[in-house]
Amino acid sequence: MLEIPDDRCQRAKLFKAIDDAFKAGDFEGLGRALGDSARWFDERMPFELGLGHPLEYAIYWSPAAFIAALLEAGSNPNYQDHAGFPSIIAALSTERPDRLEIVRILIEHGADPNMRGVNDWTPLHYAVSRRDTEAIRLLLASGADPSLRTRIDDYETALEGAVEAGFDAGASLLRKAMSRRG
Repeated sequence: MLEIPDDRCQRAKLFKAIDDAFKAGDFEGLGRALGDSARWFDERMPFELGLGHPLEYAIYWSPAAFIAALLEAGSNPNYQDHAGFPSIIAALSTERPDRLEIVRILIEHGADPNMRGVNDWTPLHYAVSRRDTEAIRLLLASGADPSLRTRIDDYETALEGAVEAGFDAGASLLRKAMSRRG
């Protein structure tokens, strides 16, 4: 179990060691910094440091190869995230130029393309909100269900959201996908 220092300076040093290891993609160094737990790569990180699931933090800060290493070690691509940003939605929310590569890696390692997140959106709903046609294409090719509705608020499909937003390119892709599903 990782001991969280009471001293603020020591706590800051611990956070920096963890953050540096994530950013460098240092698997062994991160394991050490997180206290060498046998499954550190799939355990929630210390709340006192403002950290959540290791995979989520990696999605925002680590090289894609490190994200793949975490998944290959057994990190759960379907971790629970109470803030509304499970793995695929977290990846789509970044400004990383390799965000679609990260989505592919997550899906290849078992991430559910229909996971629910913020506003009960699926990744397709999120991709529509970002007006991201490439993400929509990737998600549809990976088995995302375009007929899923949110279970709160407007109870809408991603297609209905695209139409309402005037996102014609996204609406067209989703219409085609829904017509193929028959």
